[in-house]
Amino acid sequence: MVKIPHSPFEQIQPETGLELILKSAVLALGGRSGVVAIWSEAEHCFTTGASYGLPQSGLAGVKPLLKETACDLACRQESYNLLSELQPGKELPSAYDGTRLDPIIALPLKILDQLIGLIFVLRPSTDGAFSGLHKPVLAAFAEQAAFAVQNARLAAVLGEEKRRVESVLEHSADGIMSIDSSCRILGFNTAMEKLTGYSREEAIGQECSRLFCQPETEKGKSSNIQCPMMGSIINESANIERTGTIRTREGRLVETAFTYSIMRTTEGLPIDAVVNVRDISKIKEMENFRDTILSMLGHELQTPLAIIQGYTDTLSRPDAHWDAATLQQGLQAIGEESRRLSQVMNKLLLASRLSGGAVKLEKELVDLGVMVGKVVRRLSGLTDLHEFTLKFPQEFPAVMVEPNLMEQVLTNLIENAVKYSPHGGTVIISGTRVNGQVKVTVEDEGVGIPLGDMDHLFERFHRGEQGQSKIRGTGLGLYISKTIIEAHGGRMEAFSQSGKGSQFSFTLPVAE
Repeated sequence: MVKIPHSPFEQIQPETGLELILKSAVLALGGRSGVVAIWSEAEHCFTTGASYGLPQSGLAGVKPLLKETACDLACRQESYNLLSELQPGKELPSAYDGTRLDPIIALPLKILDQLIGLIFVLRPSTDGAFSGLHKPVLAAFAEQAAFAVQNARLAAVLGEEKRRVESVLEHSADGIMSIDSSCRILGFNTAMEKLTGYSREEAIGQECSRLFCQPETEKGKSSNIQCPMMGSIINESANIERTGTIRTREGRLVETAFTYSIMRTTEGLPIDAVVNVRDISKIKEMENFRDTILSMLGHELQTPLAIIQGYTDTLSRPDAHWDAATLQQGLQAIGEESRRLSQVMNKLLLASRLSGGAVKLEKELVDLGVMVGKVVRRLSGLTDLHEFTLKFPQEFPAVMVEPNLMEQVLTNLIENAVKYSPHGGTVIISGTRVNGQVKVTVEDEGVGIPLGDMDHLFERFHRGEQGQSKIRGTGLGLYISKTIIEAHGGRMEAFSQSGKGSQFSFTLPVAE
């Protein structure tokens, strides 16, 4: 086996070309064996790169030569001698048939006058020494061997760099794939496997659009990513960005950003490309979240502020004299809208604290039946259209909860039951015990919830189309309630049909 050391990397397995060059040199010079020695910067010595006609025992006999006299021998003006003269008293190396080898001729391997190795050929002791006529023949083979060694080193460096680049790409947090001019996938890293759900074996060779691009949105509009490799776009930028929606193997839709680094012909036509793929779902979610906040603030804050400002300007007019009833009405409206503003801000602050994990639970033993009665008495004064029915058994178990937060949950659910029953009706609040837990349910006879909104009920700022057009609110109540319940180790769920009312339930562990 031939090995060529190349500093600073390990030895590599070179092409058989070096062996063929050495064999041809040995035969051309009428020798029996030969060695190509390579200079290793890492080991700072010559090591065997290739050999011909020598067994392991013969190579062992050559090693002292590499350490002591080979370089001097190769660099001499006349480099044809006998080993018995160069290393007197030492055992001569043997060929495979046991023949002792004595005559030797050696030359250096150089690239741009830099010594990179040696080549030498050996003859049996019974043959005469090499002559000056053999030197030019060996020089021709030495030049070929030098190029072979240099090429092997360059290939090793390129191979190491290729492995390094592949390792970087493989462990990149972003998805990376390479595609050809027909958009067929040539490479697929681990991040792409995680993002799309497809293994690289399944992906490579497939057209990327057929593999995971979403062909059609819910509204019937095409959402295929316009691949810049398709068509013959000339003189376009080497780096092109696209955004789109891809469908994973599991059917999940992911908002994604694509950055194409395209290699082109001299005419500007794309040959192949490396594509960085990044999941921007969170970014899109934050953008939508920001827009929703701005929309909600514009609606929920502007209306009470306008009412407060209108009554304040009217009541403070110096040219007007208002009677007591008018003043009372104006001040009452200002107070109600101020309280509404305070509630909105409190919900925003609480939602922010809950999402940031900044709420500490100071738990106490609480009777939820008693707490529900307190909340109902407070809210029943705000409506004449609703009746409230409480169904709690006398020995309803207590729970360990943070009282203020749990009262907020009950207030949110009962307020929603009233709010989304604009024509009145009965609101039933019931409590039961189920498998070591208590379950509280708030049921109304209101407008209900469309099926399309059920999956988004507990998202921040989500409000269904039906409620959004008729009923004021921040869209935070259910999000806050669910987060509080889950922080207490409980669970919240909802059941509703459009036009047939809604049921919201939560469970909590019974206090030990």
